[in-house]
Amino acid sequence: MALSRPHLINVCVIGETIPAFLVNLLVFTFILLMARVMSLTDLVVGKGVEARVIFRVFFLILPKMLSMSIPMAAMLASLTTFLRMSADSEITVLKASGVSLLQLTPPVIVFGLAAALITGLFNVWLTPAANTRFRSEIMALAKARADLAIKEQVFVREFPGLTIYVGQLPAHSETMANIVINDRRSPGENTLVVARTGLLDIDLLQQMLLFRLHDGVIDRMFQDRQSVDSIFFDTYELKISPGPEFEGNSEFLALGRSEMPTGELRPTANKQRASGSSSYQVYLLEWHRRFSFPVAAFLMALAGVPLGASFRAKGRNFGLVIGLSIFILYYSLFSLGWTLGETGAIPPVVAIWTPVFLSLLMVVWLLKGVNSVQPIDPAEVWARWLKRRRAGRRLR
Repeated sequence: MALSRPHLINVCVIGETIPAFLVNLLVFTFILLMARVMSLTDLVVGKGVEARVIFRVFFLILPKMLSMSIPMAAMLASLTTFLRMSADSEITVLKASGVSLLQLTPPVIVFGLAAALITGLFNVWLTPAANTRFRSEIMALAKARADLAIKEQVFVREFPGLTIYVGQLPAHSETMANIVINDRRSPGENTLVVARTGLLDIDLLQQMLLFRLHDGVIDRMFQDRQSVDSIFFDTYELKISPGPEFEGNSEFLALGRSEMPTGELRPTANKQRASGSSSYQVYLLEWHRRFSFPVAAFLMALAGVPLGASFRAKGRNFGLVIGLSIFILYYSLFSLGWTLGETGAIPPVVAIWTPVFLSLLMVVWLLKGVNSVQPIDPAEVWARWLKRRRAGRRLR
């Protein structure tokens, strides 16, 4: 009966996999977002930045987080589905009815392809676009924090090495008047900047805040020379740090290649290589990464089938630990490959695709082992290998 109506089995498998995927995706995405939540909470609580601005920033972070959590959620979704089927003896009954494990994989293949498509959509298109907007938003957020910190006729010491005093700050204007800035950031030098007018702006290219000052004088005092140099200016730009809330996480500001559209990565790498710069490898690594993650998502989803069907005796938790261990191993190999590729030790294509190729071999081995009723439990595999080795010694 199971063989005559295989579509019912497929519907049941996919119907159980999708809810598990959504739950896992929610959990993993929340975990990845928590680090960002902690780093920006102070902006709402202590600095007075509007919560809606923070929510907008989190929304722009989501594509990057989802591109990382989708492969993990896809693997655990198929894994938990087949763990449940194995624990309830459903797989045993299906095998007794003549249904092999390979006949149960079509719905998982469709699910894995969907997960790969969504991962590719995020990696190739949505994430770079969101990162570009994210950098603009985060710098605007830094400027909003600075605007809130600067008050009329108050000495502001929010920025390391700087003391800022603004004599006049109109309520409905960004232009400030009678500005005095004491800059102590350079060792052995104390600089006093006095300007008639100015305003706070953003330098997106260098990812810095800057004061655009007009009609003033700069007095530089050097401790070793015991002298003062005075320079009068019509226009002067003073660059300042966006603040410790953003410096603590370099990922907020140093996005670089992750902002670049996918179609521009290879041409940029070719230009860098032609100019003799070694940084071309980073662009090639990023290009390969964006296309390798969707393939990894598909393989991870498929790996959950034999893993879930093989660990009934050990319990569900043991199977989940094995699944998470495989996922962590994949990302460890990916990080190692990225480091070696970045230093030029191995080609970018080898650095990024080696973990994917190893995952493919693992999936094929797992499916073959389970479908041929061979144990894939590491302890059982080891015991079987020892038994064969002893038998070989006896024959000698």
